[in-house]
Amino acid sequence: MKFLARIFVLSLTGVLLSIAVKADTLTMNDGSVLIGEVLSQEGRSLLFKTSYAGTIKIKWDQVSKIQTKKPVKLMLQNDELISTRYVKNIENGISQIKKENEEWKTAFKTASVAYINPDPWRLGQGYKISGRANFSLKSQHGNTIKDELEMDGLLELRNLKERYTFSGNLEYDTNQDSTTADNWVFSGKYDYFVSRKRYYGVQLTLERDKFTDLDLRTTIGPHVGHQFYEGKELNLGMDIGVVQVDENNIVADDTQYLAMNWNVNYDQYFWDDTIQFYHKNYGLWDWEKSNKITLNSWTGFRFPLRSGIVASAEVEWEYDNKPKDNILTLDTTYRLKLGYQW
Repeated sequence: MKFLARIFVLSLTGVLLSIAVKADTLTMNDGSVLIGEVLSQEGRSLLFKTSYAGTIKIKWDQVSKIQTKKPVKLMLQNDELISTRYVKNIENGISQIKKENEEWKTAFKTASVAYINPDPWRLGQGYKISGRANFSLKSQHGNTIKDELEMDGLLELRNLKERYTFSGNLEYDTNQDSTTADNWVFSGKYDYFVSRKRYYGVQLTLERDKFTDLDLRTTIGPHVGHQFYEGKELNLGMDIGVVQVDENNIVADDTQYLAMNWNVNYDQYFWDDTIQFYHKNYGLWDWEKSNKITLNSWTGFRFPLRSGIVASAEVEWEYDNKPKDNILTLDTTYRLKLGYQW
């Protein structure tokens, strides 16, 4: 029996070793070993694919050693690119690498790893295309006849140096055959990155809101900005610029003025990507003539469902400190939306 037990242990050890040779292995700080495939790292989370638990997220600071069957690419925060099969994180926040049959050597600080196997666009290869589209339709016919149509969308093309962003919103509501809301906004934005975080560009925005007497507002001008964070888990960018504003009104006199404008875009996933909080803020300040401030703000939560389908709960604030006659200073809208993102 002892002989058979030894044979079994040796056979099992041989099988595990053969599997490990054909796969990537992670050694954790507590000594446990995971077998699978290193996919990527962005931020502080390493994606590791296993045959028994699917793709799992592992905190980078909990990894002691990586050994892969094929070289992985590590991009540091200073944009240095390292290709290796062996990485060891040791005490004092230092990481070492080595080649086959060679000794370990200190290479970088563990916290300086920005990406493992970064997306091709971060290496200057092609574009990343992302976006989303939301749609809501409500129709009520009976004692009350009411129809509501709302749509919004975003399309972004990003390569190493450039970013093109196109966004739009449409709302058209009727009540008892009378129009109660008729407005839309379209924006096209170009950013050129002079470094990983700093950029400059130009933006064109077209806006119409019949019930605030606005037939068409056109704003165009340059801006400078800073991308504090950019990734799958967290994004935060802000820019500020000067624009030429042309307002064509339905009743009031048309106006033209220079204004300062700003954009704030923030989103972040929480609880293992189950909820995404987002906030977008766009404003204009006419310091040249009237100190008029207009502000549009969208804040909400997105709930990823399945296969790109996303549900959202959102509140929008539209503020104008010097509205036209019979127009309120603040307009608040609450929305539940269903959409698709890619």
